[in-house]
Amino acid sequence: MLDDNGFTRPSQAELVSNLTAKWLELFGSDSDTSEHSVAGVFIRLLAYFLNLLYQLAEVVYNSQFISTATGVSLERLASNYGLYRNPATQAIAELNFTGTPGFVIQAGALFKTADGLQFQLAANVILSSAGTGSEYAYAVDTGAQYNVAQDAIKYQVEPTSDIFTVGNKAVNNGADPETDKELANRIRIANDTRPSSPENGIISAVMAVPSVKTVQVVQNNTMEVDQYNNPPKTIHVYVDGGDETKVADALFNSVSAGVQTVGTIQKQMTDSAGFSGNIIAFDFAQKDTLFVNISATTNLNFETTGVQQIRDAVNSYLSTVPMGGIVRFSYLYKYIYDNVNGIDVATVTIGLSEAELAAKDVQLAQFAVAVTSAESMVVTTNE
Repeated sequence: MLDDNGFTRPSQAELVSNLTAKWLELFGSDSDTSEHSVAGVFIRLLAYFLNLLYQLAEVVYNSQFISTATGVSLERLASNYGLYRNPATQAIAELNFTGTPGFVIQAGALFKTADGLQFQLAANVILSSAGTGSEYAYAVDTGAQYNVAQDAIKYQVEPTSDIFTVGNKAVNNGADPETDKELANRIRIANDTRPSSPENGIISAVMAVPSVKTVQVVQNNTMEVDQYNNPPKTIHVYVDGGDETKVADALFNSVSAGVQTVGTIQKQMTDSAGFSGNIIAFDFAQKDTLFVNISATTNLNFETTGVQQIRDAVNSYLSTVPMGGIVRFSYLYKYIYDNVNGIDVATVTIGLSEAELAAKDVQLAQFAVAVTSAESMVVTTNE
């Protein structure tokens, strides 16, 4: 039904009720419209197909609006702002090796994490006279699951005694396909920042980089060092997620000429005239380890993978908390109950250290995001 409040889809039960009322009006109040009567079967069959039509009408109506459009409809709305859904991306890790001096590690060699996530070496590595070397490796598949911690990639798929150790820098550049919620958020940002101030333009540009979740921009417009130790007349950008090269490129194309960027990550950029002396600087968000303790009373519907489902639900919620935001402990209950079957009662406590665990919200530092580890999240169950 379409009225001043918008479109409202009647339920199938309401359709049956309305059709029954109309049948009794047309054919007499003593007509048999029970579920197994001829009239009742006809009414319910008609209601079934009408319900499908109403569902279609609802989808068509909702496809007009950013807040309710999904799938291809949302992508078409995004294209009006020059935006497109970010695809899944392949994580790239920098591997460091120690081993027999002069040994050649062949391109294509596979290395993995403890849980089996594999990375393939991009090029040959000749270990130096000191027995060290490094090279980039690509995840064998796309997705954010390949964003692993420092030194998580330490196992050889085909072991050789000439390689003593394998390690890696933290990986942050893998990404899952952009969700409807993430794409809708980018559309809103694009809409809010046109025409944009320099700060909003930077946020919009960096948010378009795959796997970037949050951006903060600190402008120091004074002639003094600010409270964050930024030099005068500078811009300091903090980014949660994304590949550092792509982030630097987005900044290079959005920061006005003559404005100095600051940060510990510095990239040398080449402009369209061929000048390669442009320096872009920024920082990734600080990662605050969140300690989580969850005790769940379960029933027979609790699955064998239930503990991992609880962990995934927690991390799914944390991915929605913006940089410098507040981790609401009560929200974790919703994510756990909504995504994990077979839980009767759950008790959740969180904190930034084991000594601070409590049933209360946690305020993150200004430029920090919350992360967990296998050690910081403890899940216990009993039936």
